[in-house]
Amino acid sequence: MSPYHRSAWPLSLLVTLLVLPSCIGVVQAGLTAEEKGGELFLSCRSDNDCVLTPTPIGEEKVSEQSTATAFQSQQLVFEFTADPGQEHLAILPERLDLMEIDFRHQTEAGALMKPAMELRLILGQSVNVWSFEADVLPQTGTYEPYKIEDASLDHSNSRVIWAQAPIRLIMTVTLDRPGTWELNMRGASSIEMDVPWSIDAEAANIDEPSSPSQPIETSFEDTHRGALLGDDKDCWAFEVEEHEVLRLMVQWDAVPLELEQPHSVPDLVTQSGRLSPQPEVLTESDGDGVSITYRWRALAVGPYNLCMRGIPDHFQSYSWGGLFSYEGIGPTNPSGFADASYYPHGAVILGDDSEAFVLHEQGIALLLLSSLLFGVFLLLATRQTTSYKLRYGLLVPGVLLLFAGGILHPLWAMADEVQLEDEVTLDTLIDMRLQQLWDISAPGVPEQTLVTHTGATWGMLNGETLKLRLSIQEVVPLSDGRWQLIVPELESYRLDQAIFSQVAKGETQVSTEGLLEDQTVRFILLAGRSLLLDMMMLEALLVVDELPESSVFHIEYDMVAAKASGSVNAPAWATRPSVISTSDWVRLQGSLFPERISISLCDCSLDLLDVTFIPSSGFDEADIPPNSGLRNAIGLLPYGTALMWMGLLLGIVATSAEVQRYVKAQKMATTLRGTNDTLWK
Repeated sequence: MSPYHRSAWPLSLLVTLLVLPSCIGVVQAGLTAEEKGGELFLSCRSDNDCVLTPTPIGEEKVSEQSTATAFQSQQLVFEFTADPGQEHLAILPERLDLMEIDFRHQTEAGALMKPAMELRLILGQSVNVWSFEADVLPQTGTYEPYKIEDASLDHSNSRVIWAQAPIRLIMTVTLDRPGTWELNMRGASSIEMDVPWSIDAEAANIDEPSSPSQPIETSFEDTHRGALLGDDKDCWAFEVEEHEVLRLMVQWDAVPLELEQPHSVPDLVTQSGRLSPQPEVLTESDGDGVSITYRWRALAVGPYNLCMRGIPDHFQSYSWGGLFSYEGIGPTNPSGFADASYYPHGAVILGDDSEAFVLHEQGIALLLLSSLLFGVFLLLATRQTTSYKLRYGLLVPGVLLLFAGGILHPLWAMADEVQLEDEVTLDTLIDMRLQQLWDISAPGVPEQTLVTHTGATWGMLNGETLKLRLSIQEVVPLSDGRWQLIVPELESYRLDQAIFSQVAKGETQVSTEGLLEDQTVRFILLAGRSLLLDMMMLEALLVVDELPESSVFHIEYDMVAAKASGSVNAPAWATRPSVISTSDWVRLQGSLFPERISISLCDCSLDLLDVTFIPSSGFDEADIPPNSGLRNAIGLLPYGTALMWMGLLLGIVATSAEVQRYVKAQKMATTLRGTNDTLWK
């Protein structure tokens, strides 16, 4: 804590209160994801030794007299730095849970004040500033500390905090009245945040020292652990024995997306410096890590060096092991892959398909029939010979009902079924999502951008609007009386075709050795997982309260930020439609998220993709939000079709009655004419 002011102060308060590094028992170093690892207390061991500590220690309060006036204010600056310092690599949370500062000023006039205060919280490259205006507390009021709750943290530079990064709270207080101020501690002033992920990077980097000039001597078939910290180059030396197939299995531990190392093909180099040919590669990702198997055939026996390369500002731990074997069915054999990888349609369909109700778009046949009969009935109603009772009792009401329900209603419905100018179809939405994932998979994309876009639901960021037109063929009834829509495009959707088509569209082809580039591999794994989760969420929300009148639906969602599902390593559904409440969204996320997702890529003679999917067993109708924001393309009137049939019925009855009356009149006229002819003979 280093206070200073703009007028004379006692010598004891002019001393800069430096932060002295020390250890207080066995405490966690800096911010970590462990229990209480994100809780820091304002503590002063003495007047010149004030720090942020993981447990409350030291003085109960710091206090001093102030001679400030309205004409000559005084400014106090307190600086607290974390002790112990940041020793772990960590990811900052999205929000600050709570900060409480118990600072009060008792004026000479007897008033209790909360003076103006500025709080500057420095977390690595993240700087967050909050301000409070001065406030005079009522005499009978209970003092409340300065409090910041559920506040967003700035991640514009990075949400990664590295070891030795600064963690500091700078508190600036402005006094404008004489009196006594005090800062209460020993638990009264603290900071709380839920750190989502951390690791002791130095402890995980157990392979050091290793380098191309100093490889670690080992046996290829042993299990090895290590880490790539920054632009490390980890190397091992071993003997390659007789074999037909040499397999290298690397398991990359799960880390947040912005920290992932590139997973390039390791360099397998002979003692003479000759690089081995490119291997076949099988990559599998399940959200909790990445497993990569490399397969070489019939390498020359002898000593080899194996080196893995990292890039700056990234970290990932790993383990690897090798196997000498002979040809046969193995973990990297392409025969283990299916010819096609489909979206698992039906995993979130809760109704009975056997009771499906077929929907149709507004048909033109009924419109033509209604128009034709409308003309006939109108002509009949305007004939002078038509009975007044039939004309005004049946024909006119029938004509009006037929015009409203059979002509205006379907015309309105057909216009509502047309795709609006700013709407997209499901195919277009998927293409946009794939292009988005392709763009952010490129080298050099900022880490926060990668995380934000990957986790966004349907690729829609906070503040964006999704406008989607869906054509639905069937709906199935649910046990709670609602109806779930069946999307025909998803019933046989090829994930592999869509993803590999985007690879070709992105003009990133396989290299001459047959291996996909790093960006392409990363994109395929991200796209497989993201598409699967996006489609699941869409299917889960396609529920309406009543049986639809049309097969066309319009969706308009204003997207807002939400807490991501999954983990910090693989975020999902981090935006939600504003029409769905936070509590409903959290419940839906928790019940819908699959028990397992595994995306496997084999860069062999053919590029093959496999999706292993185990749905959640806890998802049911109660988890679907009551307001999903779907709008059915309906006509002008709520019961337009019924009105049309009623109008037709009235018109037909009136026409039939009029025809019968006309025939009867004709017979009567004929009879009368015959009688008259006889009389004149």
